[in-house]
Amino acid sequence: MHKLLVRKPDTVVLLIAAYFILEFLVRLAMPHGMRYDESQQALFSQWLTFGYDSQPPLYNWVQTAVVSRLGLSLAAISLVKNTVLFLVYLSYYRLAQLVLSDKVFAVIATLSLLTIPQLFWEAQRDLTHTVAQLLTINLFLYSAIRTLKSPDLTSYVMTGITLGLGMLSKYNFALLAVAAIVAVWFHPQGRARLLDKRFLVTILIALLIFLPHGLWLIHNLGLASGRTLGIMEQDAPASALAKIATGPLKFLRVVIVICAPTLVIYALVFGKDFFRSLRQSNEWTRFFGTIFLVIGVLVLALIVGIGMTALRDRWLLPFLFLLPIYLCLKMEAAGVRAEDFAKRFFYIPLAMMLIIPALLFSHASFPRLFRVYEAYNVPYTGFIDQIVAAEGKRPGLVLTDDWLPAGNLRLQLTDVPVMSLFFANLTLPYSWSADRPVLVAWLPRRTGETLPPILATWLRDNLGPQYATPDVKNTEIRYVYGKDGDNYRFAYSWIYPK
Repeated sequence: MHKLLVRKPDTVVLLIAAYFILEFLVRLAMPHGMRYDESQQALFSQWLTFGYDSQPPLYNWVQTAVVSRLGLSLAAISLVKNTVLFLVYLSYYRLAQLVLSDKVFAVIATLSLLTIPQLFWEAQRDLTHTVAQLLTINLFLYSAIRTLKSPDLTSYVMTGITLGLGMLSKYNFALLAVAAIVAVWFHPQGRARLLDKRFLVTILIALLIFLPHGLWLIHNLGLASGRTLGIMEQDAPASALAKIATGPLKFLRVVIVICAPTLVIYALVFGKDFFRSLRQSNEWTRFFGTIFLVIGVLVLALIVGIGMTALRDRWLLPFLFLLPIYLCLKMEAAGVRAEDFAKRFFYIPLAMMLIIPALLFSHASFPRLFRVYEAYNVPYTGFIDQIVAAEGKRPGLVLTDDWLPAGNLRLQLTDVPVMSLFFANLTLPYSWSADRPVLVAWLPRRTGETLPPILATWLRDNLGPQYATPDVKNTEIRYVYGKDGDNYRFAYSWIYPK
């Protein structure tokens, strides 16, 4: 395979496509319980709106469009994720080709994404909006660099489209946009491109694309920012000085965690040539280096300015996943021949393409080996089958307090409206009768076996005070692929009109 990738570098596109087809099939072979982000997509697919929660709506819109055509299923959820991930790798390869003269280096940079754990593992298991952001970053930088190299109206239009879509993927895309503008400004042809009147077309298109969600954002700023800011301040020390010290240290730690595996692998594969290349530069190493520097300064300013002390690796991944392109640019500038190291390097990502799907499948399908049950193993299907058969009726509405059970229950009852009070702004019409009772369900492991107050309040305010204290039932269902005695507890109540 490594010889083929050297002779015909574009073969990497087929390799990546085959890999994500495998990942798609593996996900369907795993138990159908969903983790948080998958569950959220199943839940949100009931709405097509300008805004949902603390994240912009681009990924939600794509998922909702697919569900509207194919129906809700795990296949529809996984199809979108793996298609977007494939496009991330494909667009990364095209971006690398645009700045690297050696196509083999472009292949090495692209397959190096399989050395970043947050991308090859977490993105496959749980990320959605971040994955969309990675794709829009690639497309935006590709369009911007095309504009630098060969400016025409089409390149300015494409830069505007990708800038607008980027702002609809995640709000921190704005940091990348600012950093890219600075990097373009310092590029030899950059100022002429920014001062070109066609740049106004770029800005206008981006604003028009973002405008509908932007208007929603203005009226829902607390909803969009409150949860994220709360996470950023988790476990913050009391004193302001301690906050200022803690935030940058955590930032540095996350940067090291994301970058270290790639740097170690490059050091082992390329040896002295890699370390020698770090002193080399050209217009494109300076371009990407400026992006890294500006983003680092902006993030540190935010950390100090708002007292941010909790940083998640998924927040920094979209800025640091460009590292392999930067390193390959450095080595190319140093005169390193990619072919000389291709065989030694390609063994690593090719092995990862087999190891990762195997680990994902085995973790969920053989939980006894790991002595831990994943969210995939929670028996939502068994729960719904049991209580619907016992009651002899299907619900007219499913109501729960959190998004994890909400999306999973929605997957089991695709013809029933499901609402989660975690997203109280998202409501649906529903039928309520003796034949279609309201099903209230929650996970007592998280909230206790008594009816959570938030659900009792909703029942009182929407159905009447006499419904605020219903009879609560509990049931235990064996984990999917669990051993005897390993059960998961559900709590629920059927609410009939009186």
